Amino acid sequence: MNRPTKAVVLAAGLGRRLGLDTAKPLLTVAGKPILIRTLENLAAAGVREAVLVVGYLADEVRTTVGESFAGMDVSYIESDAFRTTNNAYSLWLAHKHLDQDVYLVEGDVVFDGELLGALVGAEGDVVTAVAPFRPTMNGTVVTLGEDGTVEEMLLPARQGPELDLATTFKTVNVHLLRERYLREEFVPALEALIADGGHGAYYELVIADTVTAGRFPVRGVDCGALRWYEVDDLTDHGAAEYLFSASDDRLTMLENLHGGYWRYDLIDHRLLYNLYFPPTELVDELARDFRDALVHYPMGHQALQRLLGAVVRQPSERLVVANGASELIKILGGLLGRVGLVVPGFNEYEAVFDEADIHRIHLPAPAFTMDAALVAEEARRAGVAAVIITSPNNPTSMAVPRADLVDLAHRLADHDIRLVVDESFVDFCAPGHSLEPDLAELTGLTVVKSMSKVYGIGGLRLGYLLSADLAFVAAVRAALPIWNVNGFAECFLRLLPRYRDAFTASCARVRDDRDAMAALLAGLPGVEVYPPDANYVMVRLPEGASALDVVRRTFADHGILIKDCGGKSMPDGDRYLRLSCRTPDENAALTAALAAVLAQRPAPMATGAP
Repeated sequence: MNRPTKAVVLAAGLGRRLGLDTAKPLLTVAGKPILIRTLENLAAAGVREAVLVVGYLADEVRTTVGESFAGMDVSYIESDAFRTTNNAYSLWLAHKHLDQDVYLVEGDVVFDGELLGALVGAEGDVVTAVAPFRPTMNGTVVTLGEDGTVEEMLLPARQGPELDLATTFKTVNVHLLRERYLREEFVPALEALIADGGHGAYYELVIADTVTAGRFPVRGVDCGALRWYEVDDLTDHGAAEYLFSASDDRLTMLENLHGGYWRYDLIDHRLLYNLYFPPTELVDELARDFRDALVHYPMGHQALQRLLGAVVRQPSERLVVANGASELIKILGGLLGRVGLVVPGFNEYEAVFDEADIHRIHLPAPAFTMDAALVAEEARRAGVAAVIITSPNNPTSMAVPRADLVDLAHRLADHDIRLVVDESFVDFCAPGHSLEPDLAELTGLTVVKSMSKVYGIGGLRLGYLLSADLAFVAAVRAALPIWNVNGFAECFLRLLPRYRDAFTASCARVRDDRDAMAALLAGLPGVEVYPPDANYVMVRLPEGASALDVVRRTFADHGILIKDCGGKSMPDGDRYLRLSCRTPDENAALTAALAAVLAQRPAPMATGAP
């Protein structure tokens, strides 16, 4: 089929949801304005005349683009009502230019140039780019027949609750309209729509009527394998930036987000959470309380402590309920004074104390095991008020044997030194590791725990501190605001006791998957696997391998996100990876990806790792 030499670009948008002080089509995505990328793609596809319908900050668009661009003549049509109309009116303003084969492109769509070639390669007078619907999408969708013909085009107003969006395709808002269709059906229908007062309508209504009438079959071309994104709000902008950026830039973007990875097309072996909890039934119960949890104030500390006490089977007066363990760690940074931090460990503890108040007690590499007598003696000599240790350790995944922690607690108590044990991952250990049952007998012991990780509720942000030292508990509680835990977290705590057995089963399932994952990783040549107790595995790479380089290549080549230990207080941290456990299939895919990445190393791989 002939390639169009003309294009109409609708570029009058305000971008209210983006909070822009520039014209929406000039919004920059991956270092380039959307409109500039579109015009480059059109020119590369053989377009020689581009008609831009402009509105908001029209002069800025004219100045940026000019009267010619990349060999194309550029003309402008200015909308006089861009604030109060929709795209049907904008396109009607350009109807005199709909006189030959034309690409019709909306000015807020970022796309790869190959998409235009895919449209040209399809048969028909009406061709529209589509892609399989995904939950982050909104707008017009279509259903396709086996031959790619659009069977239904459904604007948002026609998408009732009975519609299974998972079976539909989202329109990309890039179309190829042939001259015969424009002349015989589209332009007359568009003129009739506007004459009938449809200034606030969308031109897709015309194409939807074409689908219904059936005189001109509408061909949908699946462009899901190509890059594209419609940018309507800040979430869309972030997704488009990610999609169109280079791999290393995408990785940096994700690292700066510290979460929210589920919005992106990747497999997350970096963040640590329980994939098998909460069960669907619990989530459904939460959903039933959604409105009440949203609009009403949650309860204060005392009532929340009772709810949590029923979950962990501890007296409520010993508990502090927090907005994730990170809130508690921040408070401990202001209460404990000089501390001995057993490292490597969770970096947040190092971040909340002044460097002058930190004495690092290093677990000896490469075994990273703890000697209670040595830790207690070093803490005494350093004059610390408390020792903080993470068990299971982050990043090693190895738990300190319970008897050794009890020994350490007694030794520190003899010198009036508090022991803080972060047990955020203890539920993934074999039963019997936690110190919580012996809290009253271990003077000076404080347990900190993130519920977000083991209960799979990172978005709720729940954690707690537990101590038999009620004066210390009161001091921590006093540092919290009245409402530090939201209503959804409160509802979760109310429901949780009913699901105790399901939680226990979920942790057992994680243990099985983790052990199988560790066995797979142990088969990688030159890789040492540390025996895991948490829901992640730490590995030591062959000599000469860079963990950071492996992270980058695993992400770039396989779309898998993993974490290096270069930022941990440990020797040769750049030789270690921390790999979170996911499903068996995903763990197998991760192992295969690592094997491929390590096989690309220019130097021969080492055969041993002491």
